[in-house]
Amino acid sequence: MKKLMYKIMLTCKQATFYSSIKSFKKLEFVRGIQLKLHFMACKNCHEFDHQSQVIDQSLVNFHKNNTLQSEEKLSKEKIAELKDLINQRTK
Repeated sequence: MKKLMYKIMLTCKQATFYSSIKSFKKLEFVRGIQLKLHFMACKNCHEFDHQSQVIDQSLVNFHKNNTLQSEEKLSKEKIAELKDLINQRTK
């Protein structure tokens, strides 16, 4: 019975992998069922999936509503200022 469970249930690593790619391509039917079963048993992976969906949707919304479409809308001084700030915070 344990061998069967290991074949059916995904590990957390597999579940997060499939959770990440399911927004880009449709999962096979069996993988989708395995993922749902894993989410029912593992609340952390379920929460990861939920947060990934929120991030993906936020990126889609940002892309659709992006008012800053190119760097040309910022002044050269502002671009330099932002680059300096990023460099300071990433050191």
